Amino acid sequence: MKKLSENVMVLGNGYFNFYLVGKEKAALLECGTRAGATIFKEQWSQLQDKPEVKYIVILHSHFDHSCGVPILKEIFPEAQVLASASAQKLLSKERIVKDLYRNDAIVSESYIKNGFLKDKPDTSELDNILVDCTVGEGDIVDLGQGLQLKILDAPGHSVCSIAAYLETDRAMFLSDAAGYRSSEAEISPVFFQGYDEYMSTLKKLMSYPAKILGVAHGYIPLGDEVDKFYQQTIQAAEEGFEYIKNCLDEGVGEKDLADRLFKRYIKGGLAYYPEAMMLGAMHLLIASVKVKI
Repeated sequence: MKKLSENVMVLGNGYFNFYLVGKEKAALLECGTRAGATIFKEQWSQLQDKPEVKYIVILHSHFDHSCGVPILKEIFPEAQVLASASAQKLLSKERIVKDLYRNDAIVSESYIKNGFLKDKPDTSELDNILVDCTVGEGDIVDLGQGLQLKILDAPGHSVCSIAAYLETDRAMFLSDAAGYRSSEAEISPVFFQGYDEYMSTLKKLMSYPAKILGVAHGYIPLGDEVDKFYQQTIQAAEEGFEYIKNCLDEGVGEKDLADRLFKRYIKGGLAYYPEAMMLGAMHLLIASVKVKI
């Protein structure tokens, strides 16, 4: 747990970050896995001067950003769950949600094995993840006391991605829209939906003055580090695109290329994720490049 500004606190284990925004009334941004939400629950129980959490915000529908919702709703039963319309549609489909929770169960097992959790959270499969209200570009989530979260559409990583901007604290909560930083020198590009959309979103987010970048995973850029992070992640995306393009031009098979990308990019907290799923994500990177060449 760490206070990042007057109105922003981060919880979680570093591999996944939960952001508590607000003082009296608050929004919880990011929902994590059930393993991550279990860690959050323990931290919440230790937190003094708790705000009233009015909103739980799913910033996109991938399993590691949505499967924690049932645990979070147990903690905050009166809170409204917000997400994009695309995320709501995806999270209402039984086949998709069951697949999300199968991956979620693997992460729970990995957290137990690596000592992040003592007891395994509930691993039952659910049929849907209920979204109470949809939000999109330009919508405002009012937290009182002059605090407002402005919602921004943020496609590129996924079709359902949104970001949220807190002007008073110059905090941009962008989830996975800017990639995954596995080390100081390496950011994994994650333009799974599309490269052009991903780059356009980065440029849009950069137009908002920020001293906090609320990334979902790992290191949180603050102050002067914000611009450096943005420049680094743009460079990582450009280099990743060129690497994939060159490999395809040289005749490298897609299976072999996906294996290479997996070894290059799946590090840090991503190593606790299901291997088959992450290999599938590497194929999405390849597909996003192929449509442009």
